[in-house]
Amino acid sequence: MKKEIKLYCFPSAGGTAQIYHGWFNFVDEAIELVPMEYSGRGRRFPQPLLTDLADVVDDLYSMMQPDVDRMPYMMFGHSMGSLIAYELTKKLMQQGKRMPLHLFFSGRSSPNRPATKKRHHLADDELKEEIVQFGGTPPELLNDPEFSRMFLPIIRADMKAVETYTPDEEIIPLSCNISICNGKQDHLVAHLEEWRAYTSEEIEFRLFEGGHFYIRDCAKEVVEAVNHKALQYLTAMRRRK
Repeated sequence: MKKEIKLYCFPSAGGTAQIYHGWFNFVDEAIELVPMEYSGRGRRFPQPLLTDLADVVDDLYSMMQPDVDRMPYMMFGHSMGSLIAYELTKKLMQQGKRMPLHLFFSGRSSPNRPATKKRHHLADDELKEEIVQFGGTPPELLNDPEFSRMFLPIIRADMKAVETYTPDEEIIPLSCNISICNGKQDHLVAHLEEWRAYTSEEIEFRLFEGGHFYIRDCAKEVVEAVNHKALQYLTAMRRRK
């Protein structure tokens, strides 16, 4: 079946595009799933790690901007990925590019909520303790010297990008519908209602079973929700043809 809509997905801090690969099992055949890889990890491991969120956004923009005007698309960002998706959409809007049909912000308080802790400068052992509190990374992996050697610089760079991010003094609402998604047991995220100020269009709130990494535990349910939204837009677009 012909792909009619793209779904760009942005990982959390320390993450790779791999976290979304399980979604290929559930995504509707009309959707082209595009897990985005940040510089310095996964298939882009030889490239430098970026420690400034603006640089991360510019890097992703350079990868996406040739394609966004060619096909309707949506974005899904989790945790740090939500902040990136917001800033990326702002940049696309300011550059006059095609806007997303829909944005899914997951596992993240709104951009006006700055990081409450500065973790990127912690010693390795302290940083590992913080990572365990997030969930998603087994302690035995963190105790593996080879894994830690590769992983800690990545998550440290991402944490620095998030923790040194300065939101705009005035909120810039986006001109597209958004969904705010979160795990019911996620103790890291609060004040989800503040996302209402970030769109001039419609907003909905969706809660799923699980903690901060519910998107892995409830992948089928999350992708079904995304499919439902995508098919609503595709149905409307087909009627207009």
